[in-house]
This record gives sequence, structure tokens and C-alpha cells, in this order.
Amino acid sequence: MSSTRHRPAFPRAPRSRRLYALGAAAALAATAFTAAEPGPAPADAAAPAAATALTVRPDPSYQQPAFEGWGTALAWFANVTGGWPDAQRNALADALYGADGLGFTIARYNIGGGDSPETDPYMRPGAAVPGYWNRPGPEAPDWWDPHRADHWNPDADANQRWWVTAAEARGATTFEAFSNSPPYFMTESGLVSGAVDGGRDNLRADQYDRFAAYLAGSLKRAESATGVTFDSLSPVNEPNTDYWQAGGRQEGSHWDPASQARMVTALRAALDAGGVETPVAAMDETNPGTFRSNWESYAPGVRAAVGRLNTHTYGTDGRTGVRDIAKGEAVPLWMSEVDVGGSVPQSFTDMSPALDLARRINDDIRELEPRAWVLWQAVEDYENMSPGHEDSN
Repeated sequence: MSSTRHRPAFPRAPRSRRLYALGAAAALAATAFTAAEPGPAPADAAAPAAATALTVRPDPSYQQPAFEGWGTALAWFANVTGGWPDAQRNALADALYGADGLGFTIARYNIGGGDSPETDPYMRPGAAVPGYWNRPGPEAPDWWDPHRADHWNPDADANQRWWVTAAEARGATTFEAFSNSPPYFMTESGLVSGAVDGGRDNLRADQYDRFAAYLAGSLKRAESATGVTFDSLSPVNEPNTDYWQAGGRQEGSHWDPASQARMVTALRAALDAGGVETPVAAMDETNPGTFRSNWESYAPGVRAAVGRLNTHTYGTDGRTGVRDIAKGEAVPLWMSEVDVGGSVPQSFTDMSPALDLARRINDDIRELEPRAWVLWQAVEDYENMSPGHEDSN
């Protein structure tokens, strides 16, 4: 979810493939025309060969697993619209999750990291998602203790939590919690937007277990507040990238592959210690190619700690490789985040944005074969998406 979104335009099909498609179409058209309009055969033409019978039998033993559904991440738009008047927020919830709307069945809930209260606001609208921590008094080094009740705020993030309950009330059945950044007091930079050097990890080396405790505790409090049981928890987001930088407009954190592996196992251990069976999802990489590179570096024990594979498709190369990893590991695979704003200019009257999205969905389903397909933000801030800014749909 980089602020620039890293959305390359869709490549055109190679010329040879286009010519092949055109040639095949022409051949089919010619065949159809000949069959429909037969002409007299030349006198010296050989007798046509007898048609060969062809029997096609579907193989019911080759089936994909049941598709889990469609959805959206809540995060920024929910952090804003969850606080709107009832009539307005319910109309949006009906449009996305209602039976007469899109009928989404999946919601991804963002566990916020949260900057220091002393930090001047600097993020884009909605991106400052509140964390579940509570600072009861003057801050001391490493003040936060996950075992102290007064260091938690169970009432945090009311707006996004409203959306979780609204989605469930309208039929949503699958919920994932995900993190973009640790809280500010666990970071190197002191900010949840990333390290000063975007190519370096922002979680301090001594904070893995505390961050795992934060995620596990936040999950528990989100479930208690909403009554929803989360199906998975994703600890890192687009980790092996260099665009999460201190002062950026959203939460983000770099994790090199070894750090990802350490975080996955730390979170699995924290959940197990609390008797929580929620699967760990990983690693929500920005594109399939980088996902594969990360995954291939994981030791067998790390892979065993992952209960679902999540990839984004802001880049599209390598979809079939990730598909094959999922099949080989026998682990469910999601396309867990993408949007396509920016690949075509913003327009509310042209069909190009809709066709662009339809092509992305079709290509992802065909090549990646995911169990679910989840949009990034189903509702966006108009001003931020306008042609003078991101020029996105």
C-alpha cells in the first residue's frame, strides 16, 4: 500500500501472441463461414474424409477448492466513515456488504500502530489508525508492558470497529486482522511511517516479542469489542520494499526476509502461548515475484508457522509461481490487496477504470488461482484521488 501505489500500467500482450490470437480468430471465422455457406466442390476434388468422432468427458476429480469470497480492507476509509452519522455510514455498508449491494463477504481489519500523541499530524486522510496501546503517564524508556491492563486501550479504533460489526450484520463471514507498522515506541525512527532510510527495518531488534504480544493482545481486544472471530492475522505488509520512509503519508515498515521470518515465528509463539489458534498469514508482499523470493528464503519451520499465503498484485509477474507454491505447500492463497487507480486517469464517466479493474480481477483469478480476492479501499478520499494528486479511481 505504498503512497504512490507502484501501479505499472498493464503491459500489452507480446506481438507474437496478438498475431496468434488474430490468426486464430480469423481461422475460426473462416471455418464458421465455410460451414455456413458451403459452395460446390471442384469436379476433381478428392472426397472429404469422414469426420472423426470426438468424445469429451469432464473430469470431476480435478476441482479447485471452494472460493472464499470477495472483500475490501477497512483501514483508512473505515477510520473516517465509521464516525459518520448513522444514515450515511449505513448506506455505505449496505452498498458494500448488503444483499442488494456488492455483497462482499470478507473484511480486512487494520490493527493500527499509532504515532506518539506529541507528533504533529502528517498522514493522508484516515491513515492515522489508532493503536490499542494506552500511555497512562509520563513516558519512560520501554514503558509499555503488555501484561499491564492500564497500558491497553480496549476502546480504541471505534470507527473501524463499527465497520466490522456492520459487515458481519450484513452477511460477511471472513475477517482478517493485519498490521502495517509497530507502534511508534517500538520503532527505530519513532514514527510508524517507516525508518529514516526506507530500505532498513524500522522495528527495533529487541522488540520482536513485544510487537508479537501487541498484535496478539490487539486481536483479543478487537474480537471482544466486535464479537467477531478473526480468521487470520497478518503481521507484516509489503515488507521487502524501500518505500516505507519516516514522514510518509501512511503506516509502513520494511522487513528484510530474515526479519519477516523472525516476526512470523514470534507471532505464532505468542498466539500459541495464549491458546489462540488464529492462523498467521504472510507475507502480504507487494507483488508475486517478491513474494516468491521472500518465501524461498524461509526455513521449513517458518513456512510451517504460516497458515495462509497472502500476496498483492501491484506487480503481476510471477503469479503462476506463487500459485504453484500454494499448491505444493497445500496452504490457502489469497490475493489480499490491490487497487488499480493510477493505471488510467480518474474518470466518473469513462468505462476505462472499470475495464481496467475487470481485467486485473480476471488475470489474477486465471493465473494466481487465489481462494479470495480483496480490494484495497472500496471507498476513497476524493481530494486525494483527484487529478492534481494521485489521479486515481
